[in-house]
Amino acid sequence: MPAELSPGLAAALGALQGVTEFLPISSSGHLSLAQRWLGIDAAAAGHRFNIVVHAGTLLAVLWVYRADVLALLRALTPGGDPQTRRLLLALAIGTAPLALALVPAVEAGIVAIEQRPAAIGVSLLVTAGLLAFSHFADRRQENAEATPGPLQALVIGLLQLGAIIPGISRSGSTIAGALALGISRLAAARFSFLLSIPAILGASLKEALEIAQAPAAGVDPLPFAIGFIASFVVGLASLRLLVHLLVKVGLLPFVPYLVVVGLAALFIG
Repeated sequence: MPAELSPGLAAALGALQGVTEFLPISSSGHLSLAQRWLGIDAAAAGHRFNIVVHAGTLLAVLWVYRADVLALLRALTPGGDPQTRRLLLALAIGTAPLALALVPAVEAGIVAIEQRPAAIGVSLLVTAGLLAFSHFADRRQENAEATPGPLQALVIGLLQLGAIIPGISRSGSTIAGALALGISRLAAARFSFLLSIPAILGASLKEALEIAQAPAAGVDPLPFAIGFIASFVVGLASLRLLVHLLVKVGLLPFVPYLVVVGLAALFIG
């Protein structure tokens, strides 16, 4: 019998999202595996809960990067800073591929994968491969680019599109791609998290509209609110620290963990 999404469980899953969103280990994969092992129905409350707690970490990103967000908004006005406009263009190009995620068949496929631990395990192993590749492809240039060019942004955007698959880390794949393309570690992390804003915002708004039009029967909103708050608070507290660690140690140290969890998902199910 599916487990009830209690307030305590919602807080724990929200905290899990707050930590894993900012590590290159796939927050969606961890949430889906946790919900699967706990017996939460991903096709019902589970998938919607994932969107809600992602919105909590979105709020954390908006707060931490509020200066960048305000600068990007000012760049839309006449006389905006050219460098910031270049970043805005790169973010727009990087976001464009996500339009494919709006295809109903794609969303149905994602929900199906959320219920298949073996598929998530394979995706986690793919993420491990991406991180390992980026370690050896990282140019570590002193004068590495701070802002991706149009083609670089498109490649990073395609990697973000692939990360809608549970188990493929959005931050891991986009940062790994940026490093391989010659972007510095700090700039890669900044671009990745700024790129997450339109992605998570779009998914959250879409889900909110669907909930408003066809509310799920028997779903208690309290655990959703608790999960949102937990993901925001934990995400806010951990974002700066985790970005600092990411810049200092790179992505390779996360590979063994991903391999262990990926293999566990494959064989334990």
